[in-house]
Amino acid sequence: MTLETPFRSATTGTGDSQLQVFVSRIEGTTRLILAGELDAASAAYLSEQLRQVTADLENDFSIDVGLVTFIDSTGLSLLVSLHKKVGAFGHTLSVRGPTPPTRRLFQITGLDEVLTVEPKQ
Repeated sequence: MTLETPFRSATTGTGDSQLQVFVSRIEGTTRLILAGELDAASAAYLSEQLRQVTADLENDFSIDVGLVTFIDSTGLSLLVSLHKKVGAFGHTLSVRGPTPPTRRLFQITGLDEVLTVEPKQ
């Protein structure tokens, strides 16, 4: 049986710093899609969204960053924290669809060795 939860969206931020978050669960797997800027201005909002989403995590977790236009150190820290939290539940976090600049940022910081980034290069 496939149980699907349609994507639910929310937006935070003002001016140039905005982040949209879309969440869906299909057969127990949670998928999060981010669009916009993942930075200090959106960190508290995203942290709250992640707290709610991971509270009843049943399976692996996927976060799509293909629509993220900017990530700062706060955003990277959130991804690392999420990786640790999901791992503590015995599940896997996969970061999907990074743009070339985002992938390069993961490489420069060494996070491509810590996070499961897909597709692999």
